Amino acid sequence: KEEEKEKEKEKEVENEESSSDEGESITDMFKHMMLQQSKQQEEEKCDPGPLDEATIEDIVKRIKSGKIKKIVVMAGAGISVNAGIPDFRTPGTGLYDNLQEYGLPDPQAIFDIEFFKENPRPFTKLAKELYPGLFKPTLTHYFISLLEMKGLLLRHYTQNIDNLERLAHIPAEKLVEAHGSFATAHCIECKKEYNQRWVKEEVFEERVPRCFEEWEGEGGEMVECRGLVKPDIVFFGESLPRVISY
Repeated sequence: KEEEKEKEKEKEVENEESSSDEGESITDMFKHMMLQQSKQQEEEKCDPGPLDEATIEDIVKRIKSGKIKKIVVMAGAGISVNAGIPDFRTPGTGLYDNLQEYGLPDPQAIFDIEFFKENPRPFTKLAKELYPGLFKPTLTHYFISLLEMKGLLLRHYTQNIDNLERLAHIPAEKLVEAHGSFATAHCIECKKEYNQRWVKEEVFEERVPRCFEEWEGEGGEMVECRGLVKPDIVFFGESLPRVISY
């Protein structure tokens, strides 16, 4: 009888231990489920839905969460307005509203290639006011540069010709200047390239930059090109840069 009692006690102990293990197991499972649910809720907070429906705050959350890994930026004149560079079409302050002093047949004529060939002085005078080096990048430019530093910038497309992206150290291989820039210039006749420094000096001396490339003429005399040298910005009547086609 004593042996039977001992066996019954052992069984009771085993049952208690088994019940305790099961209780701990259920508790652990419950904790794990709650943890997973909490993680899922956090992920849902960082995943506000399709990007075309997202607010700026939603996009910030996505970037911080690491869900957005590559960013393409498309920028226009608005990002340079705070640098003191006017945009083109804003009534009252836009560039096209303030060109009366140039005596143009139409505000857009100042960026028309055919008008430039006939009368380059209005553009040369305007270029003196817009030339790179007179303005500094804005916080927006440096934000785009920060995206590059963080390894997030895939490409930056800009319509601006002010070179502020370059000054903000956005690398050339990530930069697509859809309307060209003042960084380089070419003769519109012989296509000789000129650097920004020389063209800027000519513009600030209020001289129309002209090509000084020479070649030997039919009679053996040296002939100077004297073609107009224009910064490599896209005028009306010109094709977009080749990089846009790729």
